[in-house]
Amino acid sequence: MSRTTIDFGIDLGTTNSAVAVLKGITTEIIKNDLQQDITPSAVHFRKNGELLVGFRAKETIKTPRLDDTAIEFKRRMGSDFIYTFDSSGQKRLPEELSAEILKRLKTDVQEKTGEAIEAAVITVPAAFKLEQCDATKKAAHLAGFKDSPLLLEPTAAALAFGFQAESKKAHWLVFDFGGGTFDATIIKTEDGTIHVVNHGGDNFLGGSDIDKALVSKIIAPRLIEEHGLEEFDWSQAGKGGRWRQAFARLKWAAEQAKIELSRKEKASLDPDTVSSLKDESNGEIVVEEFEMDITRADLVRVAEPFILRATEITKRALKDAGIPGNAIEKVILVGGPTVAPYFRQMLEESLRIPLDYSVDPFTVVARGAAKFAGTQRLTARASKPVSAGEYTIDLKHKPVGIESAPPIVGKVSGATTKDFNGFTLEIVNTKTQWRSGKIALAADGVFVATLYADKGEKNIFAIELYDSSARKQKVNPDTLTYTIDMVVDEQPVIHSIGIALANNEYAKFFKKGSGLPQRKTWPSAFRTAKPLKQGQSGELIWIPIVEGENDLADRNRLLKRFAIEANNIRRDLPAGSEVEITMKYDENRTIWVAAYVPILDDEFNFKIDTAGRKSADPDFLETDFEAELERLRQAKAKAAGSGAETANKLVKEVEKLPLLEQMEETRAVIKGDPDAAAKFEGQLLELKPKLDEAVNALEWPALILEAKEWLDYLQKTVDQHGNEQQRQKAKDYTDEVADIIRKHETNRLRKKIEQIVRLYHEIVMSQPGWWVYQFQQMEKQQEKMSDQTKAARLLAQGQDCLAKNNATGLQNIVRQLWDLLPEATVAEAKRGFGADLIF
Repeated sequence: MSRTTIDFGIDLGTTNSAVAVLKGITTEIIKNDLQQDITPSAVHFRKNGELLVGFRAKETIKTPRLDDTAIEFKRRMGSDFIYTFDSSGQKRLPEELSAEILKRLKTDVQEKTGEAIEAAVITVPAAFKLEQCDATKKAAHLAGFKDSPLLLEPTAAALAFGFQAESKKAHWLVFDFGGGTFDATIIKTEDGTIHVVNHGGDNFLGGSDIDKALVSKIIAPRLIEEHGLEEFDWSQAGKGGRWRQAFARLKWAAEQAKIELSRKEKASLDPDTVSSLKDESNGEIVVEEFEMDITRADLVRVAEPFILRATEITKRALKDAGIPGNAIEKVILVGGPTVAPYFRQMLEESLRIPLDYSVDPFTVVARGAAKFAGTQRLTARASKPVSAGEYTIDLKHKPVGIESAPPIVGKVSGATTKDFNGFTLEIVNTKTQWRSGKIALAADGVFVATLYADKGEKNIFAIELYDSSARKQKVNPDTLTYTIDMVVDEQPVIHSIGIALANNEYAKFFKKGSGLPQRKTWPSAFRTAKPLKQGQSGELIWIPIVEGENDLADRNRLLKRFAIEANNIRRDLPAGSEVEITMKYDENRTIWVAAYVPILDDEFNFKIDTAGRKSADPDFLETDFEAELERLRQAKAKAAGSGAETANKLVKEVEKLPLLEQMEETRAVIKGDPDAAAKFEGQLLELKPKLDEAVNALEWPALILEAKEWLDYLQKTVDQHGNEQQRQKAKDYTDEVADIIRKHETNRLRKKIEQIVRLYHEIVMSQPGWWVYQFQQMEKQQEKMSDQTKAARLLAQGQDCLAKNNATGLQNIVRQLWDLLPEATVAEAKRGFGADLIF
């Protein structure tokens, strides 16, 4: 019997990977060639180009062949970072290395089962960005997988714990602390379905960071004290660094000691690993022998900040979802570090929710992925032409569901048969011998049937096809399967995605947690902020696509910028032209953008390709961080001077953030460590909104005053010159401002002030007298104008327009005069009747 569902699941991990297969209603981990459940995610190229993958590759970290070994490349998935293997000259992208891990797992499957698989479900962290998901799909393609649905790791874990569970309503928290990434995901189970409610995470938080901390805070200080080593820190641990080999070997030894300390109170560093440490700047051996014991107390001390960081993310995810801790039934533990008793104790004390580690934390994700794979039908593939007298069936059914009598739909096709009148089909449970009875096919071969399935097992049904003479025919597939069980409701959007606008607003098309697939056209058309002249090379209308949750566009991650190019339009596009945007997001996490421009009657289509996202620039990050520190200093000084208690409190909270201390540590090594640079980039995005809160609190009183002043200007203007629609809009703005002030929504108040200003100016600029007033102000400012000759000519033309009562001409003259003045002077002049307008 050939498979009709994918059935294989792969946990493609940062430090270790695993593969499992669904057998009936249970899963089996497929061991590697060393009879181990997990395979290290490590790749090594020998000088002759021979490839090692897994444990043998990871072991080379302890040898001088370190520059030929790559580990933890999952953290760089989707970036343009290139791994260079010195001895062989090989170069690989992170997804190409991940493909080698997947190939190794495929080989393990074939060696253990004899089956050459072409499809598998592959898991990704819930905190993975879009380009990282794209890179994972590319790795699967490079490894020869033709089908590779992605599944969030926490969802896989929940499936592993909840498969074949009785339907009930409950909330679980998946705490996934792996080797390199952390996810905290709230899962809701109800009526046999699993749904992701909310998640938080950090792609640079995991057991590997604890290993590094053991080296930098416990082991390195001892080495420095005993051997007087210079510059012995992680800034010299990158490629080409003075202590690269030494730190790699120490990190290996620290990892082994950490594992041992899960069972013991004290562990000795492996003497073979930490001896003969070399200074690579001169090739000298600086440490012949080194012995050191590490206690569990040492480990707990360095691990605590990382565990607290994880629990902080967890609590924030619960708070954002509006779910109290006592509403969570249990915490599911995932990842090797969670095996340690001290780790579990700290979690229990911090979260105060029962822990469940009844499924092996090392393999739970692979097992859950295999269970999800059992719900995914294999994609039909083109094969040799169907011979006369043979038939194929295109089945439409869910292999797993909560119904005991699920419906199925299918269509029979044949090489020569076009009319299926008189054909019948019968479905038979191969174990119980339940039969559906003869089902008549429609003329086009379509049929509808209802299955009857038993709980607690994988039901296998044979498909029997009979022609109009009641002769049994050969059909493919000749079986289908169905299991009564929990199912994943839908794959969620991991991070909100939308468009950044010119005023730094963020139009969210797809919100975090909503289900896939989705298609959305924005309710109202966007408008271009500048004109676009046809054929003018280099002129563009940019459409930036961003990913994140902040309402301010620049507080999120830029995914890609698309452009409507002047070379691709048939005629000029004026400023203010409408652009209708539609975005599609499918189950494979591919995004398409369509921009329709009515004035051109033309549509511009783009597909988001995030491959090779540029790695973080350390120099830019340094400058950006310094700017934020300066903003913090200014906010602190302003808060002290204003006496604003709330703002002062917020500034102090930002200063005391553990995040700032962590950033200072990370900052020291970002130039030699691309992972540290990427981590620092994420920390900056986390810091900025926190500082925004303090700055907003300082600006709040001034914003309230500004809003009230503009409402006063607007009310006087609509009373004198406004129409009924404008009067109603002014009344609505007044009510909205009162609501915003009551709710203390700073960014929303800024936007509302902009709307009030636009309405005010819409009214006053429609009055000829206002332009006369503006022209008079320009006459008073002539000496400040940049081109006196042009100014004199324009002022003379303006006088002529006044004499001829040419209102349109006068407006044009005033706009040209504005261009000759400094920006501040123009802003002052545009205030008109005491207004404060800035375009």
